[in-house]
Amino acid sequence: MKVVLLIRPDIFDKLGLQNQNSKVKDNSVILDWKTTYPEHRFSEIFLLTDKLLSFQQENVLDPGQAWDFYFPFDARNISYKTTTLTSFISVLRNTLYRPRDVLAILNILQENFLESRKNQEDRFSEDDLSGPIFTRKYSDYFLGEIKDHLSFYYKANDYEYFIKFFQFLEGNSRYTYDEFLIAYKNYELFFEKNKIEKPGFCIGPDYFLQFLYEMNVISYVIDTDDTPFFGFCFRERTPSNISPKVKTGVRYDTHYAIMKSLDLGKKFKKLR
Repeated sequence: MKVVLLIRPDIFDKLGLQNQNSKVKDNSVILDWKTTYPEHRFSEIFLLTDKLLSFQQENVLDPGQAWDFYFPFDARNISYKTTTLTSFISVLRNTLYRPRDVLAILNILQENFLESRKNQEDRFSEDDLSGPIFTRKYSDYFLGEIKDHLSFYYKANDYEYFIKFFQFLEGNSRYTYDEFLIAYKNYELFFEKNKIEKPGFCIGPDYFLQFLYEMNVISYVIDTDDTPFFGFCFRERTPSNISPKVKTGVRYDTHYAIMKSLDLGKKFKKLR
């Protein structure tokens, strides 16, 4: 019998073990599903997803053939040239590059298909991944993942106070560091006004910003001469840098998958 401990990187980092980097490299197997858009067709997460779809087929299919049958379109806003379909990128944009996120997307698409019965060709389009029904269901799933993460470190009612912060962004899914500081100040005033004890993640604005980053709720954005660089925690994390730090003083984007549940993406109009 072989016993294997499965542990999240953030929990491993909190253990405070000596020589963590050596322990990770010498005594563990790292499940790393990260990929890049140009190379995604050769990634483990794409091949795994394609394999799941090909299992139900009678004939042996080439890699990518099953996926291309069900998703015969190219993702929008792709900046590189390719001879293969890029529809899987539309899925990756909604995930943290985890197989369970991809499976959640496939399950929601299947559920919507069975409910609507509009797509008689058993194939999906880009609109199926961007429609209001899909985005609401998947956004709720993504928010549920964050709630589970929070429950490990904080009290149950702290989740509701975590959600409260996003009301002070006034619908903005993209904001600068100064705009974040204003929203956080109003967030703190909410606790003071209602005489509520602040959760442990509200020690200060930079601490809370790091908290949002580690939860992959936001990415920091750095403008370059070419295209902007988007820094997500799950992309930056490596065996030697288990807990990467967020950049301050830059711009920030909310993860696309969670915007619907947080009512972000459209700026609110203020009542006069």
